[in-house]
Amino acid sequence: MLIAVSAGGRELLSAVKKFETCRWLLFIETDHMAIDAVRNETGAEALAEMVVQRDCEAVITASLTPDIFNMIADACITRYSGKGLSVKDAIARMDTNTLEYIRYADKDDTCHGDHSGGACNCGEDD
Repeated sequence: MLIAVSAGGRELLSAVKKFETCRWLLFIETDHMAIDAVRNETGAEALAEMVVQRDCEAVITASLTPDIFNMIADACITRYSGKGLSVKDAIARMDTNTLEYIRYADKDDTCHGDHSGGACNCGEDD
């Protein structure tokens, strides 16, 4: 599986950082842990386009702005929060389904849909 991780460095022991301000975006083939490190010299939008073009299955990051979130979510790429973790630890948690999803573009990560009228299918009212 190919994933992208926004990081402070090029290695697995690097810290997961915010997508928009990361120094590196690591494209990791998790089957072999092969890393293609791309330095963030072009900005978050160009990095998000790379994630979509490379057909990544997931992104691990500390946070996403709404615009970048929408670019990635519109491509049906799963978003995970690796805030406070190393790249290696975040991948391990993703593999064991214990890494938190980034479900919404808002900072508070909660749904603001209409639960009373049935217009929202986020699952929060189940």
